[in-house]
Order: sequence, then structure tokens, then C-alpha cells
Amino acid sequence: MILEIRLFGGLACNNRNLPCCGQNEFYLDVAEGTTVQGLRDLLNIRSGPLLTAINGVMQKKDFKLADKDRVGIFPPIAGG
Repeated sequence: MILEIRLFGGLACNNRNLPCCGQNEFYLDVAEGTTVQGLRDLLNIRSGPLLTAINGVMQKKDFKLADKDRVGIFPPIAGG
């Protein structure tokens, strides 16, 4: 299944075995049943706590992704 992925806050794909390595916006073909945590692991993103939005809705780590999902991953943002 194909996902549209955008990484924010200085995040980038860190898996040297993927063609998206070093990129922060890309499409990626992943296995059916991949979860949010599975995607983070695949991209080798281990930068502390992260938030993940799927099609504009925040989801937990065990959420199963579907074909053509739009995924946004970013660190928590605080402001004042």
C-alpha cells in the first residue's frame, strides 16, 4: 500500500535502505497491516515523543494504516 508521508520539526527518514533516506516528504510502499509504530520503526525515527496525524486526525501507535493514507509525523509543539 502506498502512503504519502510528511515529517516535520527537523525529522527525516533515517533508514539508509530506503530511497527516501534523508527526505522529509515522500511516498512509500509499505506492507498491509503496518501500524503507526511500525512505520516509525521502518523510517528509523526515534526522536523522543512524537505525534502522528493520519488524514488530519491524531492517532495512537497501534493504529493500522491503509492504502493512500496521508501521514504526518512531528514532535510535540509548545508555544506561548
